[in-house]
Amino acid sequence: MSKTVVNCNLTKEHRCGDGRCIKIEWVCDGDHDCVDKSDEVNCSCHSQGLMECGNGQCIPGSFQCDGDEDCKDGSDEEGCSGSQTPCQEGDQRCLYNSCLGSCDGSSLCDTNNNLNNCSQCEPITLELCMNLPYDYTYYPNYLGHRTQKEASISWESSLFPALVQTNCYKYLMFFACTILVPKCDMNTSQRIPPCRALCEHSKERCESVLGIVGLQWPEDTDCNQFPEENSDNQTCLMPNEDVEECSPSHFKCGSGRCVLASRRCNGEPDCDDDSDEENCGCEERNLWECPTDKQCLQHTVICDGFPDCSDHMDEKNCSFCQDDELECANHECVSRDQWCDGEAHCLDSSDEWDCVTLSKNVDSFSFLTVYRSATEHLVCGDDWQETLSQLACKQMGLGEPSMTELIQEQKQDQEWLILHSNWRIFNGTTLHELLVKGPSCHSRSKISLLCSKQDCGRRPAARMNKRILGGRTSRPGRWPWQCSLQSEPSGHVCGCVLIAKKWVLTVAHCFEGRETAAAWKVVFGINNLDHPSSYMQTRLVKTIILHPRYSRAVVDYDISIVELGEDISETSYVRPVCLPSMLQSLEPDTYCYITGWGHMGHKMPFKLQEGEVRVISLEQCQSYFDMKTITTRMICAGYESGTVDSCMGDSGGPLVCEQPGGQWTLFGLTSWGSVCFSKVLGPGVYSNVSYFVEWIERQIYIHTFLVK
Repeated sequence: MSKTVVNCNLTKEHRCGDGRCIKIEWVCDGDHDCVDKSDEVNCSCHSQGLMECGNGQCIPGSFQCDGDEDCKDGSDEEGCSGSQTPCQEGDQRCLYNSCLGSCDGSSLCDTNNNLNNCSQCEPITLELCMNLPYDYTYYPNYLGHRTQKEASISWESSLFPALVQTNCYKYLMFFACTILVPKCDMNTSQRIPPCRALCEHSKERCESVLGIVGLQWPEDTDCNQFPEENSDNQTCLMPNEDVEECSPSHFKCGSGRCVLASRRCNGEPDCDDDSDEENCGCEERNLWECPTDKQCLQHTVICDGFPDCSDHMDEKNCSFCQDDELECANHECVSRDQWCDGEAHCLDSSDEWDCVTLSKNVDSFSFLTVYRSATEHLVCGDDWQETLSQLACKQMGLGEPSMTELIQEQKQDQEWLILHSNWRIFNGTTLHELLVKGPSCHSRSKISLLCSKQDCGRRPAARMNKRILGGRTSRPGRWPWQCSLQSEPSGHVCGCVLIAKKWVLTVAHCFEGRETAAAWKVVFGINNLDHPSSYMQTRLVKTIILHPRYSRAVVDYDISIVELGEDISETSYVRPVCLPSMLQSLEPDTYCYITGWGHMGHKMPFKLQEGEVRVISLEQCQSYFDMKTITTRMICAGYESGTVDSCMGDSGGPLVCEQPGGQWTLFGLTSWGSVCFSKVLGPGVYSNVSYFVEWIERQIYIHTFLVK
């Protein structure tokens, strides 16, 4: 039987050995698409946008002259300026190995070099180390962390406090803080290291404890890098007798032993004298108790507009409004007449939420209803036009109207809202601004409206859908909602996710210290950060909305919304993902995908990575993190054992799960944890998008219709 020969268009396609045709763009892209792997034969590094080592190995160009030998023959670090001059303690190293002295303004790294800008002393905000005999620190620290945020979510910030519980060395916590938040000399703006003896004593007495549970002493804490206590040319830190052994994240037992604060009042005694299980009532700990679930809350979260008790009692009886007033979500009082008038009077804009709705009756019709002065009104169909149906659907966060019908109202005493006589020339942006109370509706017809669901979560350009264990380089179009949040001069900073034509989600910590919208842009339709794509779209950022409960000291409520300067153009390579419903949750053992440009050590691969992860319960997740509290605002997902050797996701990137019908829904945003920050294979922690859906929808509504 003769074999059929497929004629490939050799200007646009490559013919594999078995005769199959593949796109020419897939040749030399690092992935084997042909069974015989002929698409990756004789590929130069340059054709893949890479630098070629002396031994023929390919590496990203950004890895050249970065101080690390990435080529096996070391050729990426040859001929680098300044490479023969070792930096002294306190100096900073630029990306290309030149050393800088203290921040005197006389010399800076090249403006395109974003690895280390000239640092200054900064106040200590890392909770673990808030009781030190010094208050200012300098970054990067001795573990390579570039910010206190990075230090707070590091493996070491969980390891050392847990190790303190073993009582292996009295000054272990002090040593840990000297390397996590090094003391900054206020005169020279340089960091002061711990003395070598402090490091050696900590390691000698505590390393064996780690060995018992199969863990290693942090490899970056080589004691030889620190000076001797009596060194003539350098100051170093040793503890005084009155240095506190327990950190602010510990509870100090009556016996003096330190126990993690998260273990206090958990029903299991950890102190030798059981003192961690004494005085455990909310009132005894100066906390507020939820009446139903007996949860203890800080007083600062009572009546703050965000319910924490299961019965929402922490947000009840917070204000006493007059009879002619209504209570805002933040407990302000606003006149009834101002409620749903098209202008925000509550500081949180809650008087303008949910003003336009669809109410169903027994005939399964959905009628357009507007809330005005604390009363629901039907909208009169007199002079109704399709543009008004479009506005109503948009205001409710839905797609285009699929059906508009005028239905006769049988009730005689119905209260109506009618179109203002000059509604066409009104400058208002909401439907209810265009309506006024009318004595009657001439047609006595109400509006039955159906709005389509917005199309989302589709991947028309994706060509494979098989399960992939572990991580791999992704294909263009497989994750069309993935975007890159970029700033000048840093370039790619975080992952992000497209949820609507003008709206993007990412995590709040990406914007720490950089909340000015003008400093940011968002890039869509890009797979390779080193190479522009014909599918690429770039939009400037108009508005950054951080969750009001986010705090850099607590990695919770880690979510932010980004408004783009203009809509994206929806293509097969740039499309929004679906949002879950508020009640939609992920069951443990569900398999989902994370995507991002990830990390390889302190470096970032240039091609988009993808990896499959398994959702685990919050209870199981908590067992990995002694020093962190896993909350309902989080989702945990772990890797298949032995299948992931680098972090596939980066901060703000999506955790998406496929739903019946082939649509993909966004359930999480990469927040912290995972092997990005851990030296043991642990779960990643993701912001739980389902928890935040109502907040997301309201913020989009406020900034679309109310912010002028």
